[in-house]
Amino acid sequence: MNQYNDLIIKCPNPEHPNNVKLVCFDESCKADRLYCMQCSRNGIHFSHPQHQYQLPNLFDHFEKIEKECDDLINRLSRQIDLVQQSFYQLIGGIKTKYVISKEQVLNLNSKQINSILAETIQFKSFRSTIEIQIQKSSNELQDQIQKLYQDLGLNYLNYYQVNDSDIKKSEEFYQKGYKLYWYDHKYEEAITMLDQALSVNSKHQLALWCKAESLKMLDQYNEAIVWADKALHIDPKHFNSLYTKAESLRMLEQYNEAIIWVDKALQIDPKHTNSLFTKSSSLRGLGQYNEAITWADKVLQIDSKHFNSLSTKSTSLRMLKNYDEALAVIEQSLQINPNHLDSLWSKGKCLQDQNQYQEALICYDKALKIKENHQWTKDRRNECLEALKKK
Repeated sequence: MNQYNDLIIKCPNPEHPNNVKLVCFDESCKADRLYCMQCSRNGIHFSHPQHQYQLPNLFDHFEKIEKECDDLINRLSRQIDLVQQSFYQLIGGIKTKYVISKEQVLNLNSKQINSILAETIQFKSFRSTIEIQIQKSSNELQDQIQKLYQDLGLNYLNYYQVNDSDIKKSEEFYQKGYKLYWYDHKYEEAITMLDQALSVNSKHQLALWCKAESLKMLDQYNEAIVWADKALHIDPKHFNSLYTKAESLRMLEQYNEAIIWVDKALQIDPKHTNSLFTKSSSLRGLGQYNEAITWADKVLQIDSKHFNSLSTKSTSLRMLKNYDEALAVIEQSLQINPNHLDSLWSKGKCLQDQNQYQEALICYDKALKIKENHQWTKDRRNECLEALKKK
């Protein structure tokens, strides 16, 4: 607080030549909150001296309100996230109940088919009911939010304007930060530069996104989400911020939430390979292997050499015990890069699951030459050696 002791602000009363010395924090007070000693001698704020503080306390107040504001926004965001999770659960249930493949029908008996048929015949009535209910709830929520926005006077806020000089200075800091992030991969240095951009213009959307992305690259996923949310508060359809948030959620193993946010990104760019991969990998994390393969194939149609998608597809096939198909996909990735660790691990596990222990050992040994202290590989290798001893 001492750094603000020399702060100079003129008294709001034009007849007083003095500078502001005191601040009033009484909620019911109608007088000017900032006032000088002459105002005090004139009896202003006399009725509530317990709420009067020295001017430097103003900044303690602003810092406290900033924290409380961030806490409120985070709580509200969590409420909306819960709504989105419930919605995703709903649409997932609808798909599970009403989308029946030919293969599924062939594995059912006549009683089960009859039950499904009865439900699907009623789908038209169900569709009408649910659309009306969701539309009504959506309209009510939007009306309530708009009313709050107007009642709080948020549409009239204009405390300050960022001048052209500040905008230019902020942009210069952002460009330096972006270069450190994109070209130099110096993420911590990038964040330092981006913070300078945001200190001049806190609404610089690309600086907010770039800071979020830099935090993600440093594996600071929770912090990355916070800054991605700040960028999305300015533009809810900013593609890169949507992807950054979705991928951070995936890395935190919050797969349902990741899918919600990556779906928003894919509505903007349906062919963005990294977003498609995020969805595929999230589905795999949820154990939805067939769906994961479908989305991995979407990536591979665009980029046949996308390592991560090849790995996701092969792992999903392995979990479905489709070993031949899994091995074919793994061989495809190994042709591109014979030292691709995920592919060596996956191939070794496929062979091990089929009791081909000698062949699996070859894969594990190759993997250990690349990453010699990888415990999972060591454990699988020992399992194969023990199995060979028992033969």
